[in-house]
Amino acid sequence: MTNAAVDLLLDTLRLRGGLSDDEVQARWNATELRDLARLVVFEGADVWLSRRLRQRGVIVPAAFREQLKAAVRETTVLNMRIDAQAVAVISRLTAAAIPCALIKGQARRAAASLYPFADARPVSDVDLLLPESQADEAWTLLCRNGFRRIYDDTDEWSADHHRPVLIDDSGVAVELHTTTSMSVSPAEAWRRATDNADVVLWTGVPTSVPNATELIWQALSHGVADGGRGYFLKTFLSIAAILSESPPIDWALIHARVSSTEVIDNESQRPVAPERILRFLFLASSLAGTEIPRALLPDTSVDLRTLLAWRLRVLPARFGRAITERLLEESLRAEALMPMTAWTPRRGLLRALRRRSSSAIARLVYVAARAAR
Repeated sequence: MTNAAVDLLLDTLRLRGGLSDDEVQARWNATELRDLARLVVFEGADVWLSRRLRQRGVIVPAAFREQLKAAVRETTVLNMRIDAQAVAVISRLTAAAIPCALIKGQARRAAASLYPFADARPVSDVDLLLPESQADEAWTLLCRNGFRRIYDDTDEWSADHHRPVLIDDSGVAVELHTTTSMSVSPAEAWRRATDNADVVLWTGVPTSVPNATELIWQALSHGVADGGRGYFLKTFLSIAAILSESPPIDWALIHARVSSTEVIDNESQRPVAPERILRFLFLASSLAGTEIPRALLPDTSVDLRTLLAWRLRVLPARFGRAITERLLEESLRAEALMPMTAWTPRRGLLRALRRRSSSAIARLVYVAARAAR
């Protein structure tokens, strides 16, 4: 299963090496682009592709250009709203002498002066890390200043790695974390985010962001923990943007964490097998156009082109929403080395059986298509 448009997309997105600018331009002129813009938006790669096309001097057909331009505008506006919310919240916390650290997507956006493509993906909320001893104080402070729980106050709150999600009239959610993972202690999470941090100028203010090793690990561990939902170009970009700039990275430390039981699958709540983590890292490095140490290479082959070609085939097809979602979900889970969609008899035995059967068929169809490529 191959697709010339997918090959072209990946060759264009790759941040280092690959085809010359003239070769890329010639292929954009000669390749059928039908539905490719839809795939790019689905992958959260619209800003990434727009920048790469501009960097490489590629002129695309007008219809594709307009679709991409509209998506970039939407992503940019969303990210600007989230940046503004982050600045407002940090200002309130700072005024109250409550320390906080940028993590995850917000940290990468702030670090764009070091890693120019680190802000070329959509983010969905504001993630801040606080010392555990001051998290409740910070949460209460925001509640007294126009924030409210995003979920019904009667809902039981069980997550203990961040306080209940808050939102205000801006519509941008805020998560106050005490750790970056259920398997990492708050004290260790704070140490990782703040020790040997880099200082960058963000929104006109000197700001600390985690060093390259920690930015990569945050993106890698969260992407893998999300299982199939992490297998999108935007998630791989979170790592590729850092790798492409060749900063100092403590690969021995990353290898030790991969070999541990630190990464917990969000669905099963069990430690993730190292092979799943290595496959994810390899895909990100291929998009960066850089190499990773041999000790961190996966044992099994992994091909992002096949998965994207499958999505490009399924997305525009008129299968109906339920079938489309199942075909997409099982292809993601297959590449993430995950079992079929979990059995959920509590929702009704008949419904669970139908879901299980449809998942099995979708998995079989994808695996057969992948084998025939």
